[in-house]
Amino acid sequence: MLRNVHAEDFPPTVKEMAAMEKKEIKLQEMEVKNTESSIHCLAWKIRACLFQRATGKTSLFHEQIKTYQWVQCTTCKNWLHFECAGLTGDWNERDFFCGCSVILDIDKVLESVQAEHILIDSEIKDLERNLQSGNVFFNRMYLWKHRGLDPVLRQYYCEHITTFIDMMTEAIIQRLENILSVPGNGAENQQFILEVLLPEVVILWLQRSNNMCRYQAETLLMKTKSVKENDGDEEMTTEAKGTEKGSNILTDSQTAADWCQKTTFPGRVTFPKVLDMDNTEQTETLEAIKNWEDEHDDSSPAELLTFVFQKKEDYEKFCKEIMDVQNINIFARFEED
Repeated sequence: MLRNVHAEDFPPTVKEMAAMEKKEIKLQEMEVKNTESSIHCLAWKIRACLFQRATGKTSLFHEQIKTYQWVQCTTCKNWLHFECAGLTGDWNERDFFCGCSVILDIDKVLESVQAEHILIDSEIKDLERNLQSGNVFFNRMYLWKHRGLDPVLRQYYCEHITTFIDMMTEAIIQRLENILSVPGNGAENQQFILEVLLPEVVILWLQRSNNMCRYQAETLLMKTKSVKENDGDEEMTTEAKGTEKGSNILTDSQTAADWCQKTTFPGRVTFPKVLDMDNTEQTETLEAIKNWEDEHDDSSPAELLTFVFQKKEDYEKFCKEIMDVQNINIFARFEED
């Protein structure tokens, strides 16, 4: 019997997620021409914008914030909200860098640190207290307080909670449990630490130890696929090891997605839904592809593996690099008439 479990804590079905994603695409098409829309925030592309809409809905996160300050990356010329970049209101430096030009050996960084050195105890206590009181506002905490608002995004965040391997992650979780007294029952405490506190601790540590902006730290976290729910045996990886070994199309799709995240496109880019699926769903999709003989349309399994570009010029840029230069064969299309 399950006890102390909220109905909103159950993840959405694949059908529900697909329906919400379809609504989201239509909403984005309507607002992309609005220059004031948060859709133009660089963090929106990695689903980390603090002022994005709930998936498939018109309601915004953190609606109490009525005006936004923006900052432009000196290198790539893309824009971020101050809060999405991790800047404070009194920031007035001449240049800002989102991290697009930085090549970081993240594996070396992760291997060189121990759990007890991931922030000091007082920093972790301050972070937890600020999250609970609302002194700082981040999407994971917002979704924790507004359960059911965006199950698609909440599920996505739950799959990207740490950049570390399982053993290190367990050590960090144990440390968080030892130094904090989170309100709620035991199961809810554990869930709060996993969903909210752990990823926020990792992000803050990445920012402070590697001189990153929040957006860059979020990008690293989003690139890490959690396979913790499988059997607890597998490690975290930035190379999508959660998929079947030998599954070239998934590996190639992840490679292409990594390239897209480092590249500037004038229009919107929608990544293949298969990259956000768990192992079971990915296996089902690959099986469906093997038996697929019909044309490629919205209902075909190939659509789950397809990169969708709003603009033809972006699609052609993608094809030239990924298919011609890197010799990777994957599904891609564009929407522009």
